[in-house]
Amino acid sequence: MALLLLLFVALATASPVKRQTVSPMDTDGDGLLSYAEVSAAMTLHEALFALDVDGDGLLYADQFIEIWGNNTKFDELDTHMDGFLSFNEAENGMTLQEFYELVDANGDGALDATEAYHVNNLYTIISGNNVDSTILDANGDGVLSKAEVLNMEYNEVVHILDTNGDHILSSAELMVLLGDKTADWIVGQDHNGDGQVTVGESHYNHMNMGVIFDMLDADGSTYLEGDETLGVYTVWDQILLLNAGNTDPITG
Repeated sequence: MALLLLLFVALATASPVKRQTVSPMDTDGDGLLSYAEVSAAMTLHEALFALDVDGDGLLYADQFIEIWGNNTKFDELDTHMDGFLSFNEAENGMTLQEFYELVDANGDGALDATEAYHVNNLYTIISGNNVDSTILDANGDGVLSKAEVLNMEYNEVVHILDTNGDHILSSAELMVLLGDKTADWIVGQDHNGDGQVTVGESHYNHMNMGVIFDMLDADGSTYLEGDETLGVYTVWDQILLLNAGNTDPITG
């Protein structure tokens, strides 16, 4: 009995074991990412460039929230209060060290697997020449993060869904990607109430893959998993088929 009690006390008071991460940045092989390892692999500018997945040269609150879980730092940097940041604004108000420390949620000076997840995604984008661009799940963890889904261009997705080429997205066409979320999406986009959405209407509403990701993420886990990924992979496979045939996915 005394032995069991001692074992219970030992387990209860032991320091939690950090989840280890497998990353090419982990040069010392300890399963954790130090600041020295991250700074050797990327600059702040490269990290911000990779964070700008839609390539418009601006950073938005949802991109910060995905990495840090909140938009506190974004609000601090957005001194113009216009809802977006240029690279210059971000780099003038933050260093790579601060970027790293914000990711290091428990402040212990090392990133474990959970903390390093998005940093690894950014590194994957930065070192994209070494990545198989046909694999949507870039880090092979079996779920899709927003960063991975945002590698799909919205215009490509629309081209795939618009099977008859009339520049109108009908309920049947949208169902392929959105499933039971289709009706809700149409209500939010359909300005003239005709039960379908023109490509112009969706662009007017600033529709993008980030919004679609949030809609598909039914359980709010910040990842698409299981049935949530089905429509995304269906569309992605069609994009790959078009690209394999050297057909421009936008102009045809």
